[in-house]
Amino acid sequence: MQKRYIVRLSDEERGELSVVVRKSKGTSPKVRRVQMLLQADTDGPGGADRRIAEAFGCRTKTGENVRNIW
Repeated sequence: MQKRYIVRLSDEERGELSVVVRKSKGTSPKVRRVQMLLQADTDGPGGADRRIAEAFGCRTKTGENVRNIW
């Protein structure tokens, strides 16, 4: 099944999100969503929702929802 929402981050967006991850402490929901977005980026790792869910210990639907809100 083809993805309905595809994440394509520009270099500037990727840089801004990386700064959020570096400056934030802990595993706040915001940081986790940013990390998921970085993993879902088609120009980056381009991870599948199932692999992202396994990596972050969440449901597959959570990965889909993160793509949706972007």
